[in-house]
Amino acid sequence: MAVWLIRAGRHGEHEAMSIEEGVTAIGFGLARSVEEFETREALCAELPPASADQLWRFRHEVQPGDMVVLPCKHTRAVAVGRVAGGYAYRPDLSAQASHTCAVDWCATDVPRSDFDQDLLNSFGALATVSQPQAQNAEARIQAVVRAYLGQAGDADPAGEVVPDADPNGELDLDQEIKDRIVARLKRKFAGVRMEHLVASILRASGYEAVETAAGPDGGVDIVAGRGELGFGQPRLCVQVKAWRGRVGLAEYDRLMGNLDTFRAEHGLLVSLGGFTKPVRDRNAQSFFKIRLWGPDDLAQRLLETYEELPVDIRTDVPLRDRKVLEEASAA
Repeated sequence: MAVWLIRAGRHGEHEAMSIEEGVTAIGFGLARSVEEFETREALCAELPPASADQLWRFRHEVQPGDMVVLPCKHTRAVAVGRVAGGYAYRPDLSAQASHTCAVDWCATDVPRSDFDQDLLNSFGALATVSQPQAQNAEARIQAVVRAYLGQAGDADPAGEVVPDADPNGELDLDQEIKDRIVARLKRKFAGVRMEHLVASILRASGYEAVETAAGPDGGVDIVAGRGELGFGQPRLCVQVKAWRGRVGLAEYDRLMGNLDTFRAEHGLLVSLGGFTKPVRDRNAQSFFKIRLWGPDDLAQRLLETYEELPVDIRTDVPLRDRKVLEEASAA
């Protein structure tokens, strides 16, 4: 089966609709069914060639059983599904999302950090319809989804890293930068160094932050507060997990229980490996109590506070113009 990367609007404006409706949907402003055009050339007379080519492929090449990958801009997660039906023109939907195929979404919020870098490179292609060029992409993506859903299965099949997996040479540079920063953090920051990084970001954001002593800490690695000497509000309990695995409900509930112990109003749970779906579901009910920083959030906060971070952090995460990770010292 083929693997398709199909986006849902330039700014992700059709992502929620696609998942709720169980479809993959594109448009290019064409207010007619593609089936009205007998040839690709006829469609090119109606649309710019690049748009016509993608819409023609969508109609004639995307088949039931194929895998669909949707990198979501709003959630910074990845949705993965299987095509469940053929092409259908849906004039009831937006003109930019009226050409559809039914999709059974297997998972809609897989963390980007679960995928290898060459797959993420493929996901960075800006074309609306494209195919990931990473080796053995289908099996590897399926293995990630199964692991995320907690299903039994073989370990991720090996794949060859492709430095530039985007055939069009156009990448989502914002996400590419964050992916590279996350990869660097996984190599350079472990244990108390990750706690030091998070505490430094909080200090650069206006908090007084104190890192707890190494060793058993009751699930709290940092305490922080605003105002003079940190006595102001909000008061935070922060738990930092530098491991590569996703944080589950046990750690989330542990932090929630510690808020009363430390008389803190809010909690911050930071995980370089992301969070399980049950944690994200639970957190939707505790939005005003606990915040989650996954790998993308951590990278974004680092970018926002970079100039105010200590020299040792900026040395290990060298940025050029605060945006481009220096490749010369990436080892």
